[in-house]
Amino acid sequence: MTDSIIFTPAFKHTPWVDTRDRVSASGPNGFNIRFDTLQKDLESLSGVVKTIDTAIKLTGQHIAVERKLSVAPAFAPLAGDASWELDTNGVAVRPATATSARGIVAVAPPDGAKLLKFRALGTNTGSGTLNVLLVRSPIAQVATQQIMSRVVGTGTYDVSENIQAGMERVDMNGFRYSVKASLVSASTSDTVTIASVQISYILD
Repeated sequence: MTDSIIFTPAFKHTPWVDTRDRVSASGPNGFNIRFDTLQKDLESLSGVVKTIDTAIKLTGQHIAVERKLSVAPAFAPLAGDASWELDTNGVAVRPATATSARGIVAVAPPDGAKLLKFRALGTNTGSGTLNVLLVRSPIAQVATQQIMSRVVGTGTYDVSENIQAGMERVDMNGFRYSVKASLVSASTSDTVTIASVQISYILD
């Protein structure tokens, strides 16, 4: 609920009486104090009108608010590679005996949204190379995939990367969107996890 917009005039006219009142500039009933009170009322009224005008204009504006789409790292396996596993907390982990893993999960950001950042969090204690990618592919079944953003996971990572220029606007008519996770050259003693993936965006 918004605060009330109120204008209370201070000027109250006291009628002059013929043959009794004399025209005077000063004094409690003089022209000076009357016109001064009128001027202050007009200035106050002007401020109220400005407040109303601003409020009316704001009702027609869309305020862009940054939002986040959280993606559960439930990666589906890709052909020919070991698949990520989920632990009891829903965190993607490297299979115990595997030195590599690949997987993909579909995402559906709002159509027309402007993507801002791609973020991934987790752990990579070894020397294996971990890439978490935001990609898009044409709706048509063609062998084309565009990398929109890439997070390289090293150590205990929490990394946000920009979206590739020219790819920020979501177009569900022309593309499908996915997150891919790829680990290569890890050791079986490494701890490699992907705890969470987020995409930040605005609806402008």
